[in-house]
Amino acid sequence: MPADPEPPGDELVPLRQNRDFRVVFVGQGISALGDAVNFAALPLLVLALTGSGVLMGIVGVLSQLPDLIFGLPVGALADRWDRRRLMLFADAARGALVALIPISAMLGMDTMAVVLLVTFPVNVCRVLFMAGWTAAVPNLVGRAHIGRAVSLFEAVLSLSYIVGPALAGVLVGIIGPAETLAVQAVAFGASAVSLTLVRRPLRATGARPQRHLLVEIGEGISFIRHHATLRVMVAWWTAFSIATGGLVAALAYYIRVDRTLEATWLGIVLSAFGAGNLIGALVGGRLTAGRLAPQLLGGALLQGSVILLISAPLSPLIMPVCSFIGGVGGGMLFVAYLTYRSAATPDRLLGRVGGTARTISIGLVPIGTFAAGALLDQIGGAGTLRVVGAAVIGLALLFSLSARLRAARVEHHAEVATPGAA
Repeated sequence: MPADPEPPGDELVPLRQNRDFRVVFVGQGISALGDAVNFAALPLLVLALTGSGVLMGIVGVLSQLPDLIFGLPVGALADRWDRRRLMLFADAARGALVALIPISAMLGMDTMAVVLLVTFPVNVCRVLFMAGWTAAVPNLVGRAHIGRAVSLFEAVLSLSYIVGPALAGVLVGIIGPAETLAVQAVAFGASAVSLTLVRRPLRATGARPQRHLLVEIGEGISFIRHHATLRVMVAWWTAFSIATGGLVAALAYYIRVDRTLEATWLGIVLSAFGAGNLIGALVGGRLTAGRLAPQLLGGALLQGSVILLISAPLSPLIMPVCSFIGGVGGGMLFVAYLTYRSAATPDRLLGRVGGTARTISIGLVPIGTFAAGALLDQIGGAGTLRVVGAAVIGLALLFSLSARLRAARVEHHAEVATPGAA
């Protein structure tokens, strides 16, 4: 089939000369810092308010259910609507909703009730943002620069996760976990402002008829179903995501309850993971020209092994070192997966393929999140970490049997794959 029309913009413009890329890069860096603070502060808040592993699992499930419920239709809408406006609305709404948590604590309200009330709609807005975001990146940078752009965005995300959790650990000790979440609210506002400065259109290019939403959703599902290698990629990322869905809750419980360490240690461990993720993302972005299996499978084996090591009753100083090594593997794995998915998908289907993939991979994560929450109350943090680590290693060994995954390489084109194409 003929290729889709290329997105607007000069494919040959380097990223450093792309004004819109630079604006969005800064905005997403600020937003990522807010997410990283939330990453450490929210489980600490739930643990401080309730002390319950099950409730930590419930909050995790509420965070991930929107992907399962709204991922498919929102992905299709991202191919119809202006993606910049979609992302702008989502970030502004997320900022307003998250702000209700620290406000409730300051006013002496039932903060846990507010957490339960806002977690679901906040993450509906996250699904809206991600649908627009993953579909907009090829238009923002040009398809020739997808791999480098994904690597840079993952790198700034990782940098935020170096600073953010450590900052959260300090702030939680000074002002409390609920008040610390104000950082995330402000960060979402900054991201929304940055999107108002983008000039180039980020919507899908080329005129196409408006058909029934279910028909358009079906096209995204069909593309993945008929693209054999992408189908295996999505299955692998889904399995890995389910296995690690309760990892942060397990770490928080292990550090605060099993080891009775200060909250600062959770921040240090998560920051070390972010540092490793940064290195893995930068290295992984330069390895996307070759076979992707070493990053996809080797990264998971590395992460699973260090999770098992962290669960051992060793010196707390060992935990950040292990976390750093695991982060390297995680960064390489994610960059390889996302680069392949973005490069293999034509522009007109980016929103729907991304929405379908997220519906499957993130939408099913509540299985792992709730299972980890239940395990925490039964076998504690160390036991739950051992289950997670063993699951990650087992899944990596299982998927290593796939010939398509072992042979996968990035497809540098925008054509629609024909049925059965690899």
